[in-house]
Amino acid sequence: MKLTRSTVIALCVTALAVGTPLAAEAAATHPAAPQAQRAAASTSYAVYDCGNKPLVEPSTFVFTCDSSGYLTKLQWSSWSRAIAAATGVLYTDNCEPNCASGKWSHQNVDVVLWRSEEVKGQPGKRGYTEMTVLWPNHPIRSRNTETVVPPGAFPGES
Repeated sequence: MKLTRSTVIALCVTALAVGTPLAAEAAATHPAAPQAQRAAASTSYAVYDCGNKPLVEPSTFVFTCDSSGYLTKLQWSSWSRAIAAATGVLYTDNCEPNCASGKWSHQNVDVVLWRSEEVKGQPGKRGYTEMTVLWPNHPIRSRNTETVVPPGAFPGES
């Protein structure tokens, strides 16, 4: 069986990110399994933008609050509690001599959102707290990944 690049990345990150049982696994061993399964099904997972707006499987995601970097043409292969994985195009402004006059570049990338946490004051809502961007065709192997915190703070938190 041949796996796509996104699937391989998703599997690797999932192995690192999952430290607790997923809701379905926990429900299978708990006497209140049907109730736990319903709760898991109603949970939503989102990535928060600079305006703290929750986005689910966005086709475009601005991850720099000064608009000097964004992801577009995102094709999601996974969107779950543990991980969300996509391929897309990263556009970045080099901001030289300043961001208004900078030169834009673009490159195909893989994106992995991971480590979802409960959103304070929002039962059933989870937000991804880590974002890894992978440049599979980057000429310098040591610089082909970067992990950052997505820009939006969860609502109700400071």
